[in-house]
Amino acid sequence: MKQFNCLFFLILLYFSVQAQEYEPVRLELPARIDSKSYGYELLGVEGLMLFYESRELDENNRRNWYFSKLDTNLTEKWVKLVALSEGMRIHKILSTEERLVVLFLNNTGKKQDPIPYEIISFHLKNEKFSLMGGVFPAQSEISKLAAYGDKLMIGVNLADNLADLLFFNLSDGSLTPIDILSEGQYLIQEIDVISDSRKFGVFLKRFGSKRFEADIFLIFDSNGQLINRFEIADEQHRFLASVGFYGHGEEIVAIGTYEREKSKPTALKNAQETTAREAAGLFYLQLKPNGQSSIQYHPFAGLPNIDNALASEDLMRYRQQQSRGKASMEEADIAFQFYEPQLINQDSLLLFSAEAFRPRYRVESRIDYDFYGRPIPYTYTIFEGYQFFSTILVSFNTEGGVNWLNTFQIRDLKSYELERHVNVSANQGEVLAAFYNEGVLHSKLFDLEGGLIGEVARTNLDLRFSNDRLLEENFGRLDYWYSNYFVVTANQKINNSRLVSNNPRSVFFIQKIAFE
Repeated sequence: MKQFNCLFFLILLYFSVQAQEYEPVRLELPARIDSKSYGYELLGVEGLMLFYESRELDENNRRNWYFSKLDTNLTEKWVKLVALSEGMRIHKILSTEERLVVLFLNNTGKKQDPIPYEIISFHLKNEKFSLMGGVFPAQSEISKLAAYGDKLMIGVNLADNLADLLFFNLSDGSLTPIDILSEGQYLIQEIDVISDSRKFGVFLKRFGSKRFEADIFLIFDSNGQLINRFEIADEQHRFLASVGFYGHGEEIVAIGTYEREKSKPTALKNAQETTAREAAGLFYLQLKPNGQSSIQYHPFAGLPNIDNALASEDLMRYRQQQSRGKASMEEADIAFQFYEPQLINQDSLLLFSAEAFRPRYRVESRIDYDFYGRPIPYTYTIFEGYQFFSTILVSFNTEGGVNWLNTFQIRDLKSYELERHVNVSANQGEVLAAFYNEGVLHSKLFDLEGGLIGEVARTNLDLRFSNDRLLEENFGRLDYWYSNYFVVTANQKINNSRLVSNNPRSVFFIQKIAFE
C-alpha cells in the first residue's frame, strides 16, 4: 500500500505538469475545496517543497507524511516520507538559507494535558531529514518563532502569566531553555531574525499585578546568548505591537505600531486579546550598543496621503466632519486593525507594510412565540468574516523620519480566517504590491520614492484547460519565489463541459507566474 500511494503521487505530479496547454506552469492535485490538505515552502532557485499527510501508518502506528521536492518548473525531483506521531498538525513553516523547518503540534488532548510537538528539519544541501520532539506545558501557547542557519528560537506563553524562551540546535537536536524570564509576568509578542546580522530580536511585555509595566527588547547572538537588554517605559501608556527588526551599523532598529494614549496602563487580560487591537500610529525605536535607546512616534493622522488608506465609510465620515469645520485630517482619530505587518529592508529601502481589516457582522431579526402565542421579537448578530480593504506602505529613512506613505486598495476580499493576502516585494528599484483573489491577480507598482508606475493592473489567471470555468475557490494566496517569479496557490472547484470524467473537479493548484 505504501509503494502504491507513493507511486500514485509521482504519477499524479508527472501528468499534472506534462498536460499543460500554455504557460505559466500549473500543477493540480486532488483536494477538498474546504480543506487545506497540502503544505509547501518556497526555496528560491532551489524550487519548492510540497508535503501532505497520508492515510498510512507505519509499524509503530506513526502517521506517514510525504515530502516532494519540485524544481522551478514544478517538475518533481524526488518523494520521501517521514513518520510523525498521530494527531500532529502543521503549526508553522520556516526556511533559512540552510534548512527547511516545520513545527507540528498536537492540540487534541485535554486542557490539562501537555502539548506534544515534533520538528522536521530538512538540510537543503545534503537533502537529509531530521526529527526531534517533546512536549510543551499544558495550557501553553506558541507565541512566535524564528530560525537562522541551523538555530531555532521559540517563544512560549505559559499559564499563570509566565513565559519561556527555547533555543533549538537543529544540527545536533539539542534544546536549551533560556532562563531569563523566571521571575515576573511576561507576554512574548515577537521573535525575529535581525536582518543584516546573525542575531535574534525578542520583544515582550512585562506586567506587575497584571498591569502593563514596560516593553522589553532582548538581543541574542546566533548561539542563544543574551547580548543586550532594553527596557522602554512610556508615560503616555502607548501600547507597542507588531515589531520588526533590522540592523543599522552597530545599532538595531525596531519598527512597529502603537495604540492610542491611555489614562492608565493596559491590563494583562486585555493585552492578550490581539484581534480587536487598533493601531493609532507607527514607532521607530533605535537600540544602541551602549544600552541606550530613543524612540519616535508617527501618528497616522499626521502622515501624508493617509486618507487614501481609510475604508470608504470612515473616509465619508471624516469628509463630513471637515465640511462642517469640525476637524482637519491631522486632528482626526485615525486607527487601523492590522494583521502581521512586515518590514522590508533592501538596498536603500526601509519599508513597513500592513493590511488593514475590520470584522463584518450582519443583524437579523426573528419572532418567537411564548406559551400563550404572543409574539416576542429578538435580534442577533452573525459574523460574516474579516473584510480586508487596504494595504499601507510607509517608507522610513535611517534617522527614523517618514519619507512617504502610499496605499494599495484591496477590493472584495473577505476571509473567515486572519491571514496575510498582499505580497509586498522590492526588486530592481521598484516596489510591487500584489494579491490574488477569485481567479484574478491585482497589482500596483511603485518606485522607491513612492511614485506610482502605471495603473493598477487586474489580470485573469489562466486555468489548466481552455474550457475550464471556475466555480468556487478558497485559500487563495500569492507568494514571492525568486527573481521576478511568483507562485499562486488555492483550492478550486472547476467545471469543464468537455471532460467526460472528473467533472467538476476539486483541486489544490500551484501556478508559477512572472511579473514583467
